[in-house]
Amino acid sequence: MNQGPRYLPRHIDEPLAKAMRTAPVVILDGPRGAGKTTTAARLAASIVMLPRDQEQLLVDPESYLRALTPPILLDEWQLAGTELLWTVKRIVDDDPTPGRLLLTGSVEPAAYGPTHPLTGRAVRLVMRPMTTAELDGNGAARTFLGDVLAGQLPPLGSGVAEGFDLRQLGRAGFPAARDLPDARLFFDAYASLISQRAGDEGRDGTRLLRAMRVLATLTAQAVPDQRIWEAADVNKATWRHYDDLLTRTHLAAPIPAFESNRLTRLTAYPKRHLADTAMALALSGLTAEDLKTDPSTAGRYLESFVMQQLRPQVDAVGGALMHVRTGAGAREVDAVVEVGPTLVGIEVKLGPRPTQADARPLGWLREQLGDRLAHGFVVHTGRDCYPLGERLLAMPLSLVAGCG
Repeated sequence: MNQGPRYLPRHIDEPLAKAMRTAPVVILDGPRGAGKTTTAARLAASIVMLPRDQEQLLVDPESYLRALTPPILLDEWQLAGTELLWTVKRIVDDDPTPGRLLLTGSVEPAAYGPTHPLTGRAVRLVMRPMTTAELDGNGAARTFLGDVLAGQLPPLGSGVAEGFDLRQLGRAGFPAARDLPDARLFFDAYASLISQRAGDEGRDGTRLLRAMRVLATLTAQAVPDQRIWEAADVNKATWRHYDDLLTRTHLAAPIPAFESNRLTRLTAYPKRHLADTAMALALSGLTAEDLKTDPSTAGRYLESFVMQQLRPQVDAVGGALMHVRTGAGAREVDAVVEVGPTLVGIEVKLGPRPTQADARPLGWLREQLGDRLAHGFVVHTGRDCYPLGERLLAMPLSLVAGCG
């Protein structure tokens, strides 16, 4: 098994290794260029790279795969078509030993047919763009959320973490772009590639790119689909196709609305996010310098950045990431993490010293949900950690992101 000297540990490493010990097939999805192949190859004894090996594979897929030593990595498996999954099914039905095949893909097929061949045989994981902790080489360290759920809260006090610089928002989470002095050219090319995919599926790639830019400008806002398709100058049906494609390529990362019978009149609209905050800034035509003069806009992209740090942490504990907003917008909590019966609330504030007033949305949520809300955090850009009420803390963003 190969491990390159420059490999940066990922939050998904441990869940992926556990999945390989549990299921005969593991499917690792995620955006193109997020690092899936590099991570998966470390666990593989045999590697089938598509399209490089596609011709040999398709002559007789079953015989080809049976002749290889497991674990077998099938990289970009979707290029061979969903019929390949039936071949995989037959192989693991004959020998369901855990960790036989690892399938990576960057574009989920539009349809699998009447049934998914690997139902009950596969575990599916998603690799996200890199977090700050991963970019800094700390992807194997314990996470903020993991510690909180284990009852290990950070120490209170002044200067317990580094302050957060808004320039971090422009730091690309895609491995190929992480060392570039300016990632905007990378993101322009990346967005064009996705637009080309729309053309391959019979859609107008130019309009998809426009829709992506609209999504980027709506970062961290809970808005209906109609606002997007009208702003992108497309019709409802076209937007549904674009939305499906952005979901299947894992570039759209909306946060669904929280539902509870203890809370009434909640909005059902998701909060709109792209998977990578630096990409959202690039597509919006913004820089970190622009944000310094526009605190309102900066606050939204800061929130999106925090969500980018949280997604893999939530995945690792088997939780769900949601937001809370009443229909009229009178009450709003930026994020709620649900892990079984436990909830953790998060508010994001631009500024180094949030007050009890900034914690009021979390206090309201605590009153509605009682002890089910284990903790509430006002995540800020300063260096201090201090209480803001019962089970409510001001929390430096650097601690949440693992960068300080």
